[in-house]
Amino acid sequence: MSMDYQGNSLRDFLKNNGHVVLQRVNNYNLRSFTEKEREHIINGYSTLLGKGAFGEVYKGALDVQCLVAVKKYKDGTRKEDFAKEVIVHSQINHKNVVRLLGCCTEENTLTIVMEFICNGNLNNILHCSNANGNVPLPLDKRLDITIELAEVLSCMHSMSSPVLHGDIKPANVLLDENLVPKLSDFGIARFLSTNEVQQTRNIAGSIGYLDPLFNQTGLLTPKSDVYSFGVVLVEMITRKKVVDGNTNLIQNFTNSLKREKVVRQMFDDEIVDGKKKIKVLEDIAKLAAECLRLQDRLHPEMVGFLSLLFLHSPVNEIECQL
Repeated sequence: MSMDYQGNSLRDFLKNNGHVVLQRVNNYNLRSFTEKEREHIINGYSTLLGKGAFGEVYKGALDVQCLVAVKKYKDGTRKEDFAKEVIVHSQINHKNVVRLLGCCTEENTLTIVMEFICNGNLNNILHCSNANGNVPLPLDKRLDITIELAEVLSCMHSMSSPVLHGDIKPANVLLDENLVPKLSDFGIARFLSTNEVQQTRNIAGSIGYLDPLFNQTGLLTPKSDVYSFGVVLVEMITRKKVVDGNTNLIQNFTNSLKREKVVRQMFDDEIVDGKKKIKVLEDIAKLAAECLRLQDRLHPEMVGFLSLLFLHSPVNEIECQL
């Protein structure tokens, strides 16, 4: 299969449509796919992985040894939105980010091609039961996932031009064969200006994970991601959905924190085993509460939060108890 590496057409498309804070279009190392090549890769749309407001994601293959996920955008997607996603995603080179391989920019065929991550997403692992019940997810593995997610967010927020993801939730955390997390979906992500604040009138994020301060101010900061991360932490230790009918997990969690024994009752039974584990879960609950504080200035920075997570969640000590 013939591929146009770093073609002028791809560079020109991103340069003309990707009006972002930084224009580093010469740094891209992406494959440019034609519509015909895209159709060959996804083999007649035979395996649908998921779909949403943006379009659909299919499983495909570049060759026998290279499986990929192909995100096909719905007709009418703005070229500017597509180009910004490609530009931001391509700038983040981290082991816990899904690797972007290339894209198709032909008329009405906007598509990105990414590495395929075999174990689906964290939301399905946490909340979708199989015939034998929930997929086992021991505490040490949950801590590994949590710490690595904190690491990649810390990295993004510390870049020379900080990157805000804007839609942190378990559905956007993919898991490989070893349950190593890979952050995905940079459709809302953006470079932040030098003052690390951006104002937008567009709704960003997902119900239950969106920082309430955004609704009040319209301001996006790295701490918007910190709030969403706090919500994910609560899901990890309770294995409960953020919104389940009329039940609001974060509201219940916040109310339960006022009484220590009550919040213990929210912990997932699978990982409540012994006093040391309960102490770790209580420490994680306190860290989640720090992230969920409604006053923006009280949200911890992701860089500092990472060290707190290690401090309050002694992974090595936990592993010795398993």
